[in-house]
Amino acid sequence: MASWSFSLDEIEAGERQSAWIDVLSRLRLPVADPGSMRAAAGAVTVATAPLGTEFALMSASAQTFSGRSVDLRSSAWIVAIIAGEGVLAGAGGETPVARGSLIVGAPEIDTTLRMESDFRLLFVRFPQVAVSSRLVTPVERTVRAVWPDAGFNALFFGFLDTLAEQIGALGEDHLPAIEQSTIELLITLVASSGGMAARGGAAGARASHLRRLCQRIEARLSDPELSPVVIAAEDGITPRYLQKLFTAAGLRFSSYVRERRLERCYADLVSPIHAQLSISEICYRWGFGDAPHFSRAFRARYGITPSQHRGKVADAELSSNIGPCSGSSWRDAPCIRRRV
Repeated sequence: MASWSFSLDEIEAGERQSAWIDVLSRLRLPVADPGSMRAAAGAVTVATAPLGTEFALMSASAQTFSGRSVDLRSSAWIVAIIAGEGVLAGAGGETPVARGSLIVGAPEIDTTLRMESDFRLLFVRFPQVAVSSRLVTPVERTVRAVWPDAGFNALFFGFLDTLAEQIGALGEDHLPAIEQSTIELLITLVASSGGMAARGGAAGARASHLRRLCQRIEARLSDPELSPVVIAAEDGITPRYLQKLFTAAGLRFSSYVRERRLERCYADLVSPIHAQLSISEICYRWGFGDAPHFSRAFRARYGITPSQHRGKVADAELSSNIGPCSGSSWRDAPCIRRRV
């Protein structure tokens, strides 16, 4: 889990624009016309959770982000406007945004966010591995702003607002729970404000029903006896109808359960909270009944073995400890510090 921070306060005036563009590139944010970035002030605090969800708190002078991310590993992103005013521009026209706005999008969609005043925002990027199997109602291929006037949207913004305030004080043992909570909130937002479940009719009812079934599955992932028969009985439907709902969404029950269990193991293997557990204990903890089978499934899914994943993250922790700035050039000694 890499955590780092950056501030233009430690950069010489003549180097600030180049340094800021470099930081935006590291965050895989689309760099707009450099002329739009006065870069008089700018600071970033970043924390990356076990599955790869990236939380970036940014405070900066007025500027424009325009373009699209070319990060194929990402599945979706969300921006919470903590302070400042601006305009979200896209194919649907221009939408004013200010404190309280949530902007949801997909990485391959061209987006222009023009912040017209000093601002503070929390940018959360969700990788494919974290949400792809969960979004049975996919993120629509658009970028849209959501105003959290009341209800769930207000709750979600409140969560992100508090997270922005506390991000610098979070320890690595907190990030797995925060990551899972944020993913759950994103999934609920997508299901309630867009996608098939919001369109009504028979298709919308089926999508909504499937989402409820997935919530039941989530609560029983650790049960090795989890099966379509068990979930169907809990929901009062036949196993055949359950399978029909999954098939209509292009899914298979067994594949979905295996994917979710692998994702849980993937996170636990690099979580400090579970560092004392063996790989076998973690795989049994999430319902796998056979350690060799788990290891093969993990390698087939992620391209590395569970032990390599654990070791790779440990190595990344050591290499991410870059020292503080010194000398006259930020390029010679980047002002990126790993949080302890």
